[in-house]
Amino acid sequence: MKYLRSLFSFEKEKYKKIEKEIWDENWKYLSIFSVVTVLLLGVLLCVCLVWSVLRRNLMVYVVFSGISLVLALLVRAGEKFSVRKKKIGVYFFYIFLLALGIALGTVVGSDNITVSFIVLMIAVPLLFVARAVGFQVILLCSVVVYTVMAYFSQSKEILSINLLDVFSYAVLGYILIAIVMRSKLQSRWYQYENQSLQESKNQSKELMQDYESFITDMMRYASSQEEPDKVVDQLLQYIGERLDSDRAYIFEENDKGQFDNTYEWCRQGVTAEKDNLQGLPYDGVMELWYQQYDKSHNILIYDIEEYKKIGGAMYDILKPQGIKTLVTGPLTITGKRVGLYGVDNPPKERMEYISGLFNVMEYIISFMLRLRNNASDIEQSAVHDQLTGCLNRKALTYWYEKSFQPLESLAVLMCDLNGLKEVNDKQGHDAGDKFILRTAQTLQSVFGPENVYRLGGDEFLAVKTKVSPYEFDQKIELVKLQLGSTASLGKVYQEDVKNSFDEIMIMADQAMYEQKRAYYAAAGRNRRDGRRYQAQN
Repeated sequence: MKYLRSLFSFEKEKYKKIEKEIWDENWKYLSIFSVVTVLLLGVLLCVCLVWSVLRRNLMVYVVFSGISLVLALLVRAGEKFSVRKKKIGVYFFYIFLLALGIALGTVVGSDNITVSFIVLMIAVPLLFVARAVGFQVILLCSVVVYTVMAYFSQSKEILSINLLDVFSYAVLGYILIAIVMRSKLQSRWYQYENQSLQESKNQSKELMQDYESFITDMMRYASSQEEPDKVVDQLLQYIGERLDSDRAYIFEENDKGQFDNTYEWCRQGVTAEKDNLQGLPYDGVMELWYQQYDKSHNILIYDIEEYKKIGGAMYDILKPQGIKTLVTGPLTITGKRVGLYGVDNPPKERMEYISGLFNVMEYIISFMLRLRNNASDIEQSAVHDQLTGCLNRKALTYWYEKSFQPLESLAVLMCDLNGLKEVNDKQGHDAGDKFILRTAQTLQSVFGPENVYRLGGDEFLAVKTKVSPYEFDQKIELVKLQLGSTASLGKVYQEDVKNSFDEIMIMADQAMYEQKRAYYAAAGRNRRDGRRYQAQN
């Protein structure tokens, strides 16, 4: 039964997808057939004038010629009709021809076999394409009308023959219409699928070319910068401008498990929100987006007011920023989700396109952040001491070559540990490392990590600019209080720097060694003087 049903029927869902194309095509066929009908009826009218046998049908041909002419003109003028109106036109054409056949086979030619009705009944539907049920209902109604009219107009001998023929051909027509219509619809469906597939391929190809062009231009635009941070800024500017958005931004997870707005681009006239979006919590805020990323990868907000129903806490953050629409996606580095990025107020009609583009851009932006992190790690290693975390000699060189300004106050403290060799010899190098680390932490806590340098194994330097003599002496007393006799200190302070930085370093080195000699002398021990800095001739 299921097989028979599938043989005679066509799925309604499929039919809806191809319905418009089918009825546009039927309308073209109707345009041709209506003109042919007018011509045939015109010929019959002419024949009626010279052939007395057909002359009794003259009024029938006149009436139906008029109707068919009006129909032909209507069809020619109705190219832009809706599907519903085109359906009515085709079915009316079918009913019109059946009415002609019924008239010729009953009232007009009651003494003849109804050939015209049978032919029209079976043949006309096969000229068009549609679901079978429409033509089958009309066919059934026509058989009923014919039977009633034939009963009152035909003799019993002719009626019995005609009814047998009509009912037999009606059954044949019913089956034939079902099979042919399904076959035609299936053919149209295959054409539709092939066309849709080809269009989908073409669209995908064009979309990928567009994505490729976008990414290529984005990388070219960003390559004008050398520093990783500025490259990311350039990327966001390009993204925001090309996607016609108010903002483009990146949020990154910090060490506390919170989220900071680390990069932001704003269109001219749009208020920057970067400073206001620091330390956003995961629980109750970012947690919702992360859950949505797991489901749909990207988040598209078409209406911020509608989104309020889903995420009230996030709505309270987004609404004050003037956000109406939004597209955002996750950022992942080496399999770990590290943050997110997005654009605010993109055009609604472009949001699906932007979401697809985000799937490609995610890897580019994540890669740039990874390069930035690697560059930061390299820079950190290049200018920092691995044991203590203090700045190293290279950092000191960078500082006085780029940042040191003569004619302003400068305070320099040279520090060298006392008895490091004895600690290493008696307690081991781990104890010596802890000794060095403790000294470094003391200097950093007093002068600040950005002002303390490790020059060698047990030598440190603290440099401070724009500081008063009183403040400098206070810091030195604090260092002495914490380090005691474990370190020798040499200080130099100049209110208005006139010496070169190398000369000031030598002066501090000499002062430190004077204190170290005093320390060993008081301890009754000798220490070979191994000054690093020697006075220049």
